This record gives sequence, C-alpha cells and structure tokens, in this order.
Amino acid sequence: MRKTWATALFLTGVAAAVGAQAPAAPATIDIRVDSRAAREILLTLARPKWEPTDARLLEDMPAIALTIRDSARSTEVFERDLKAAYETESRVAVFDFRLVRETRERWEGLVAALTSREAELVRQAVTKAAAQLPDDRTVGARLDVHLSFGLAGLADHVVAHRPEGGEIMVVDLARALGESEGEPLDSRVGRLSRLMAAEAFRLAWYAYRSNSPGWGRPEPKLGPLEPLVRVVAEAGPIATFSVDEAFFPLSTWLKDLQRKSMNDLERAAERVVASETELDKRVEIMSELKRPDFARRVAAPAGMFMADGIRQAAGPDGLKSTLAGGPRAFFEAYDRATQKNKELPPLSKLIREKLAAARTSSKP
Repeated sequence: MRKTWATALFLTGVAAAVGAQAPAAPATIDIRVDSRAAREILLTLARPKWEPTDARLLEDMPAIALTIRDSARSTEVFERDLKAAYETESRVAVFDFRLVRETRERWEGLVAALTSREAELVRQAVTKAAAQLPDDRTVGARLDVHLSFGLAGLADHVVAHRPEGGEIMVVDLARALGESEGEPLDSRVGRLSRLMAAEAFRLAWYAYRSNSPGWGRPEPKLGPLEPLVRVVAEAGPIATFSVDEAFFPLSTWLKDLQRKSMNDLERAAERVVASETELDKRVEIMSELKRPDFARRVAAPAGMFMADGIRQAAGPDGLKSTLAGGPRAFFEAYDRATQKNKELPPLSKLIREKLAAARTSSKP
C-alpha cells in the first residue's frame, strides 16, 4: 500500500505558499497528512466476514497503535470490538467500528475526496495556524496527521509526541465530520483544516513563547495574579480554534458564554489574591492553575474571548503584536478593547488595579 503524504512548508507571506509578500521573520509550519489508516480500516470493514489477520495488520500501523495506547486498553479489546462490527448481537465496548461499517460507502467517498484534496487541506491548515502567530521571530512546528476511525471515548482526535520531534495527531473522521454530512466538500475540508490548524498553532505558539523576551520576562509587579494572567494569555489564542468560524465575532454570537467566562476569571482572580497570605492555600491554588482542567474550565474560555475582543478592536495585526508583548500586554490590550467596544465585558476592578500598578512601576 502506497503511503500518501501531503506536505506544506509555510513561510509566512511567501508568494508560493499564500501569495503575499514575505515579512522579515517567517514562521515555518510543516503538516503532513496520511490517510492510510482510514483507508485500511474501510477495506477491512468491506469484507463480508471477520478475518482475524486483518486486526493484526491494522495494529502495526502507527495511527492504530496510538489509538490503542491512548485508550489504555489491550490489543485484545481492539480485536474484539473490530470483530463486533460484523456481529450486531455483540456489544461494542471501546472502539466502535460498527456504525462506520454500516455507513462505509459514505466514508469511502469522503476519504477518497479528502485524499484528492490533501494539498488544499494542508494549505488551509497551515495558513490558518500561521495567521495568528507573531512575526517578530522565526518559529517552526511539525505535525503528522493520520486520518482514521474508531477512537476510544468521545474525542475527535488524539495527539502524542514523536520521538524525533513534532507531534502525531490521529483524527477520527466519523467524530470530526459526522455532523457535517450534507455540507459541501469545501465546508468539510474547512472543518478538518481548522482542527489540524489548532494543533499546529499550539505547537508553534509554544515554540514562540519559549524564545520570546515578552514571555520570558517575569512580571513580579502583578503579584499573585502573575501565574493566572500567564495561563489565560497562553491558552486564549489556542482556544479560538475550538469555535466554528461562523461564531465570530464571539461577543455577538456567544454573549452568555462570554459573560460566564469572564465571571469565572474574576472569581479565580479573587481566590488567587485572597490566598496570598495563606501559604497552604496559595500552594493549593498555584497547583490548580497548572492543571489541564483549570485551563479547560476557566483560562481557555476567558482567554479566547479576550483574544477575539482584541482582534475586533485592533485587527489581526494588532492581536499578533499584542501576543508578542507577553501576558500583561494581552490583558492590557483587552482592557483597552473594552473601552472601545462596550459589548465586551470589562476586566474586574481587582485585575485592572493590578495591571495599573504594574504599568506604573514599569515606567522609567
């Protein structure tokens, strides 16, 4: 079986990549798409009866191996569930291939279409990922995307680090595009490219922050709020990719969620400041700020609305410039945006006072 790769090396603004003029500092994002797992699964499910050797062949594929490892289940469970796709009376425990088999022809058509559009899919993903990166320094990211089916749980993709660098991303097409049936192919390509762009941007954004003076500089004048400000500013730009593009500007279409998210940020700030004089409580809260659950519940939603608010007020280039400035610059830019756009919920008085104190103390 031939392994099909679609590769794009994006140098921000290079005419061969996106048809624009090149700035001084390019961002290099390498995305490679492999649809072999999806095609091999569909070929297996096309058989009239279960063949045990098919499961062994699938398990040797990197995408399937990662799927099984991420599920924390054994290959025996994978093989049992793959067999259950052929037996309607058998219960599927973890890996659901039955529905894919029942709608196989639909997925065969989509996989073939996506394979023919791999170059466009990659170009869109790379362009979207690079569009939000600051351009004051060169950064790079490598992402291998494997199209597949049958992920455990409810997620539409899983990600793991590659030993040689970069990451491997396995996308469950039935989860990622199942609700888009009936949409034009261009729309489905756009959905998948945005999912890929989110992971590519996350990698490049981490690389950027690791070597940026604005993000390496401590902000002691923010006091106990510094770690909260940092985690929100880090997570916000990534979270903007989690919302369908049709919902932007967010302050217009997601007002209730926006208000709740900013209220959650206000309460988190109050808890952080209140813990300053209690060592045990402070250690507990600082630990909480580092957990993925806090980013999911508080930091990412609030940061997402802040990033979009900055983009509305200052434009895409203004957002990129803000991101280059670091965490405090991110909060200060949003504070200015709320003064320009009254639909944006303002930062709490506590946060604004801390920002003002930090700004005053940093003046020569």
